Amino acid sequence: MKRVLFLCLAALLMLPFFGGHSEAAASKGKILVVASSQSQMELADKSIMNVGFFLNEFAVPTEYLAERGYEIVLATPSGEMPVMDKGSNDKKFFGGDEAARSKAVAFVDGLKPISLTDAIKGGLDQYAAIFVPGGHAPMTDLMQDENLGTILRYFHEKQKPTAFICHGPAAMLAALPDAAAYRQALVSHDAKGAMAASSKGWIYSGYEMTVLSDAEEWPGEVAKGTEMPFHVEQALQIAGGKMRIDGMYGSHVVHDRELITGQNPASDLELAKELDKSLQAEC
Repeated sequence: MKRVLFLCLAALLMLPFFGGHSEAAASKGKILVVASSQSQMELADKSIMNVGFFLNEFAVPTEYLAERGYEIVLATPSGEMPVMDKGSNDKKFFGGDEAARSKAVAFVDGLKPISLTDAIKGGLDQYAAIFVPGGHAPMTDLMQDENLGTILRYFHEKQKPTAFICHGPAAMLAALPDAAAYRQALVSHDAKGAMAASSKGWIYSGYEMTVLSDAEEWPGEVAKGTEMPFHVEQALQIAGGKMRIDGMYGSHVVHDRELITGQNPASDLELAKELDKSLQAEC
């Protein structure tokens, strides 16, 4: 009898080291990562620019969270794999570390996307947070996507962590009552129309937030001889956001209530840590 009791106790003590720690290995929760389905954007002069997600802005936060036990669920409007901005596939955005760049590409490529429609149908209550990476692509479809508007309003109502980086905050505008009309007013340089569209109310009106600043956007426009269809900093400000910009090209994160925003590519790790801290506080 003593031998049986001894063996049972030994087995219990050994569980954490073998297959019996299912609870410890369980996911801390699901993070809904929303990326654009678009690969091109029309500029102010009607020319077309190739766009996509910015690799480090996508991979650094999601890898960081995945390594800490969160399950990453990728969703796009179409349900298809999003396109990467080719200019972001460079080790310079990973501190010159080629291995980190390669690891980031492999991590993103390993994700299997679902559609925003399926994300809603599956139940939004299963997600602990939402994250939208940057690149210019969110300025196209995401900022006027009705499904994303529904998702953002849910997360706002539940006060669940909601994070964006660089150009990603443009997607917040999907939560406007008539986001498509607002975007059209912006690209038409119709200030009165934009004010009218935003006057109907925005869930993030009055929130402090940051985004790639106009000052950070302009050098690229000048160098390439291009002009964006609109500038996201202005677009958020007109809608009611309280912009908090801190210098140029350095890491800067703003956290107001459930909303966490990163200013630029350099903010990738700081935003990830702030989101992780917010998720831990929710537990």
